[in-house]
Amino acid sequence: MWARLATEQGASPIRGPLLALVALTIAVALAVPVGLHQHLGEDFHVFWQAGRNFATGAPLYHDSLPGARPLKYPPFAALMFTPLALFSLQTAAVLMSLLNLGLWVIAVMLTRDIIARTLPDRTDSRVPLALAVVLSAQFFLDNFHHVQMNEVTFVLALLGIKLYLDGRDIASAAAFVAATAIKITPIFFVAWLVIRGRRRAALAVVPLGLACLLVPLVLRGPSRGVAELGEYYHKFLEKHQHGEIGSYSAGQNVAALVSRMTRPPSISGQPSFQWAPASERTAQRAYQGLWLAVLLLYLGKLVLLRLRRAPVSAFELAMAFATALLLSPITFTTHLVPVLFIFATVLSVRPAKLSGLARAGAGVLCVGMAVCGLSGRDLVGDAGYRAVGGYSVCAWTILALFGITFVLAGRRGTPAVTAPGPAG
Repeated sequence: MWARLATEQGASPIRGPLLALVALTIAVALAVPVGLHQHLGEDFHVFWQAGRNFATGAPLYHDSLPGARPLKYPPFAALMFTPLALFSLQTAAVLMSLLNLGLWVIAVMLTRDIIARTLPDRTDSRVPLALAVVLSAQFFLDNFHHVQMNEVTFVLALLGIKLYLDGRDIASAAAFVAATAIKITPIFFVAWLVIRGRRRAALAVVPLGLACLLVPLVLRGPSRGVAELGEYYHKFLEKHQHGEIGSYSAGQNVAALVSRMTRPPSISGQPSFQWAPASERTAQRAYQGLWLAVLLLYLGKLVLLRLRRAPVSAFELAMAFATALLLSPITFTTHLVPVLFIFATVLSVRPAKLSGLARAGAGVLCVGMAVCGLSGRDLVGDAGYRAVGGYSVCAWTILALFGITFVLAGRRGTPAVTAPGPAG
């Protein structure tokens, strides 16, 4: 991978392997301390234990070890985590940390290639992508230090897009379905494929989805498999299905945004970021209305683009990533890695294409992206970090980016000439 980067930049064949060796050495030096830090109660222990439980037949969603966090992923994810159980917790964490560093590079390369193919009327500069990498770096680093799985699902979504653009419909559907079966949030890309994709890709979603549902069930035994699906639904999905505004109020999705601005903190002693006081009932209705509005706008836009036979553009793909982040049940900083693609797409718009008023709006949006991306504790301190998160700067910025990409998706003048169109 690093050798390919060196070749693309015109480096000699000898420098490619040397660069790869240096990069691997640095990656190992970074990954080992992170991996050795993992223990019972950390995020990665959930994945490692889920893989071990699936392999040994132990329960997935109850009888957890004292101090361990519960599994909030579907049974298919536990099946995918079984290779981790071949190693000790710390060794598996080191390997996963190395993978996350590699996935970061792959995510940047896929983002660059997809935008190049779906946004031909973009600025020729490499600055937008470089800025997007810098402004999203803290989220990749957060994901790396917590040894999370969000880069896996992000890269699977990017891979699904690339495969679709290459005309590989079945493989594209497999990537999107696998990402969704590991973590529910990529389901918005499954919807994108069903609505906007060619018929072969859309039809492949059904058998692939059934396979991801039934294979863990068969391996665990029909009765146990059905029971675990029920446990997963009742312990994780059910409360989000009913739109409980108080769930994960520290995140950066629409639920947390509305919760913090309308309601006092649920735990006494915590700072309040309430600036639009409302009753719990009113806040709940506001959240449900905003959530439904974003969903309907997203689906409606996809249907309109399909009816118009519009070619796939980077704007609608960025809109899909923004929708997933806003409507996901959980959106902490480790989950914000897809802003790499969203930021890179919006920053690639030619300034000459914008009117005076649009430029002013773009300036405000750029400030939001900068504050969101450069608000790590190491840069702004603990107070600044809490203020940015508490006042939902990232959530508001992503919501604004959703609006911008919604408007620009399918607009004439930016045809994606290399993307295969949907079937008639």
